Amino acid sequence: IMAEFQKVKVPCQAAMAKEFHRIVIANFEENDGEDRPQTWNKLRYMYANEKHDGDRTPHLTLSGTLKNSIDIGDNLEDCASVFTFNPYAADHQNPDGFESEFEGKKYHIPGRPFFPIIDNEVTPYTTQKCVDACEAELVRSLK
Repeated sequence: IMAEFQKVKVPCQAAMAKEFHRIVIANFEENDGEDRPQTWNKLRYMYANEKHDGDRTPHLTLSGTLKNSIDIGDNLEDCASVFTFNPYAADHQNPDGFESEFEGKKYHIPGRPFFPIIDNEVTPYTTQKCVDACEAELVRSLK
């Protein structure tokens, strides 16, 4: 049994990572994404008028820089990962955002969490989607 389990373990982890990644990428779409931990506020009027010709769509949706930085790690024997090395990703993932100061000017990076994680736990919706992906891979692998 353990030998059979080892054959499907890594492909199942890969299937779950692929599904998790798909949901994270979908969370960058307009409206509410697929499973965002919280609703993203629109850009402030002044900032939108100054920087985006009045378009209040969050920059994360418009630019694609953070979205395109989300990656799936190497599929290892005991784990799979979805990650980003983007320098401001953690600031956005924090529900409260981040306050900073640069050259005497204060900046606020708003909380716009994109990983479907609340209080260090994957959301129930995404957990179920990943379990479903694993089950489908098990069925495929054991045929």
